[in-house]
Amino acid sequence: MHFKSQFDDDEDINMAPMIDMVFLLLIFFMVASHMIKIDKTPVDLPQASSSVVPEKISDRTFITIRSSDTVGEEVEFFMNLKNTTIEDIQTKISDSFLDNENISICLRADKFVRHKHIKNIMQICAEIGVSDVIFAAFEVNN
Repeated sequence: MHFKSQFDDDEDINMAPMIDMVFLLLIFFMVASHMIKIDKTPVDLPQASSSVVPEKISDRTFITIRSSDTVGEEVEFFMNLKNTTIEDIQTKISDSFLDNENISICLRADKFVRHKHIKNIMQICAEIGVSDVIFAAFEVNN
C-alpha cells in the first residue's frame, strides 16, 4: 500500500504573472517606438559648409519636399511621414499653431527641388506666425 506523503506534490510555477509582464513590456515598446518616429523619407539633402545638430528633434514637425525629377518641378510633400498637399500642410500647421504657439518645423528639401517650393512653405509658416523653422542639410567635411 502506497501512502501519499506531503512531499510528493509537484510544485508548479504560476505562469500568469509572467505572461502579464510580457504583454506589458510588449505594449510599452510598441508605444515607445511610435513616440520616437523620425522622418526617414529618402531625400538627397543639400550640403552646407557648416551645420548644427538641433538639441530636440522629437518635438519638431517634419516637412519633407522630395523631387520626382532632376529638374525639381515635380515634387511630393510629406508631413510627419505622410504624403500630403501644400493646402493640407497649411491647414495642419495652422491647427498645430493654435494648439501650441511654440511649434517647431524642420524643413527637409531635396537638393533638386526648386526654390519656389521651399519659399511657399516658408511663406505659409510666416503667415501663420511660426518662427522656429530649421533646414536639414549635410555638413561638408573640409
